[in-house]
Amino acid sequence: MNCCDYDCVQGRNCPARVTRVGRRYMAAEPLPPSPLPALMKQAAKAVLLGFFGLLLYGALLAALVVN
Repeated sequence: MNCCDYDCVQGRNCPARVTRVGRRYMAAEPLPPSPLPALMKQAAKAVLLGFFGLLLYGALLAALVVN
C-alpha cells in the first residue's frame, strides 16, 4: 500500500500512513460476572461444617463409648 493508491499529496496525513492493519478492540465490553466464586465459597463452607460436624460426632461417640 502506498500513497499512489489514494488521492493525497504524500503528507503526514497520508491514508497509507495512518491506516491500521488488523482489528483492534478498543472498547470491548467486559465479561459478565461469573457465579463460580460464590459457589466455591458456599461449597467450602459446607465442607468445613461437615468436617467439624464429623469431628464433633466422633468426639461425642468416643466419650460415650469410653464411659
